[in-house]
Amino acid sequence: MMRIRLIVAALFAALALSACDMGPMFDPEKAEAERLAALPAKVAVDRIETLELGRLYDGYVLTAFGVAPGAGYYQPELRIRYEGRPAADGFYEYDFLVRPPADAATLAGAPESARRMRADVTMPIAMLRGARGVRVWSSRDSIEGRF
Repeated sequence: MMRIRLIVAALFAALALSACDMGPMFDPEKAEAERLAALPAKVAVDRIETLELGRLYDGYVLTAFGVAPGAGYYQPELRIRYEGRPAADGFYEYDFLVRPPADAATLAGAPESARRMRADVTMPIAMLRGARGVRVWSSRDSIEGRF
């Protein structure tokens, strides 16, 4: 009887060890992708107030200030258009996007001061050679800055 228990225990141990060779039980990249897929899609801000271009040691930083559709919006982002290439007129174009809160309807009547957002993106020096400027889009219009 003892011998059977030892054999069964050895079989379970062998099965447990063989399962370890199938890969990790937790894949952080897959978990992050699933987490992002569960979030609401980002939307454009209502309007852009100002643009600033600041100098860095290895390039520039573009900063945009805008007004979100409501309070509670988060993760502001300047997302480049055209796969990082300038538009036909020589301007780099960005969309100013924010992620809506889970229940945006309850926060819809917020004052403008509670809806202000800021987004930054770095631009290497090589990116600006030959470019005429930058243009940032909101849901209603765009604002541009020339170099």
